[in-house]
Amino acid sequence: MTFILRWPSILVLLALVLLCVLGAVAAAGVLTGVTAPAVGVDTLDAEIAAAQGAAETRAVDATWIDVGLLAGAALFFLISAVRLMRRTQGFWTWLLGFALYGGRWAYNQQDGLLPTIQGIDPNAYLAPQALLADLGSPTAQVGVLGIVLIVGLLVFIIDAADRSYWDKQGA
Repeated sequence: MTFILRWPSILVLLALVLLCVLGAVAAAGVLTGVTAPAVGVDTLDAEIAAAQGAAETRAVDATWIDVGLLAGAALFFLISAVRLMRRTQGFWTWLLGFALYGGRWAYNQQDGLLPTIQGIDPNAYLAPQALLADLGSPTAQVGVLGIVLIVGLLVFIIDAADRSYWDKQGA
């Protein structure tokens, strides 16, 4: 039973690790002035160029605190994924990763948390393509936080099942 929950949770955690690492590297690259070489990239589609421009404008606002929080979240999500693979307790490391990831989101809310959350339109989640077009919007970011919370609930359920199994074995 937990196999059905375990591997999708692991894959989502690994995707979160990739998301956090890419965000941390992009922000660190902007802060240090390092740019990726554009060798062989002569023609870019308009969508890719627009997405890259949007990512650079969001990365310009990044600080070293953002880099540290994203890198820490990536580390704890990776540890949680490995612990799930090994069938040991991974919830607490997921919780630390979520605290860092959610703390980074809360840190970046210049208008305050309450006005940001009040400004979210629940009907926007009915059109996921529009959310994917602008991942920097608070609505999309709250959606990602919701996905991370759902994965955390699955990790908690898996950990409880594993603990029950190990208790029956007398370990």
